[in-house]
Amino acid sequence: MTRCILLLCCTVFFSCQPKKKDNKEQTESQQGTILKTITQEEHILKPIFESFDYLILGKKPAEIMVVQNTAMDSFPIYNQLASYGDDIIMGKDVAYEDVRIYRKYNPDSSFEDYSVEVYEGELAAPDFTTNPDAKNFITRIKQACSEGINFAGHYTLVTWGCGSPCQAGVIVDRITGKIYDGPVTSLGSEFKKDSKLLIKNIGALDTETNLIDVCSYCEVTHEVWTGNSFERVE
Repeated sequence: MTRCILLLCCTVFFSCQPKKKDNKEQTESQQGTILKTITQEEHILKPIFESFDYLILGKKPAEIMVVQNTAMDSFPIYNQLASYGDDIIMGKDVAYEDVRIYRKYNPDSSFEDYSVEVYEGELAAPDFTTNPDAKNFITRIKQACSEGINFAGHYTLVTWGCGSPCQAGVIVDRITGKIYDGPVTSLGSEFKKDSKLLIKNIGALDTETNLIDVCSYCEVTHEVWTGNSFERVE
């Protein structure tokens, strides 16, 4: 449904705000291509709000604002439509069912920013004494480790389902064998063997438009592995 709406759009509606980085031009070009023109048929959603970070489509014009969660009480006549991180998307005389809210994916960090060399020595087996709870997934962990390093230079990141939507896992140090608790996500993650960066909930991102369909569990974040935990960078 979402993609159909986007593929029908036909007039570039993106604002001419300053870009955070030169490589944002390609991102905005991709978004503009999909949203190049807009049909005039009444049943098709039209852009009713746009900022550097958000695009909102609706059935009719409406007053929309994006505020920090600490400020939402200052706007009692607006109702909350959705949230994304610390942002609250609010509308006046409009319901969530009447809009589609998209977050523009304009990352400041990339895998190359956190590149590392890949370890080429002998690989240690997972040491389950370092994380007893990991024994509940011993078969899955051993199978993933048999495939080698896949994250941050000398780690094997292992994931499994923990409900819908939910993914959990562990990170195994292939030099020492130590097992760390891994990230918990709702829509998967993207990572590389030669980078410490991990992108959480990458499944929320439409790669054709670089837009994120905002929902309660769709926040896409960039986090960096420090050696024993993740630190969010955006």
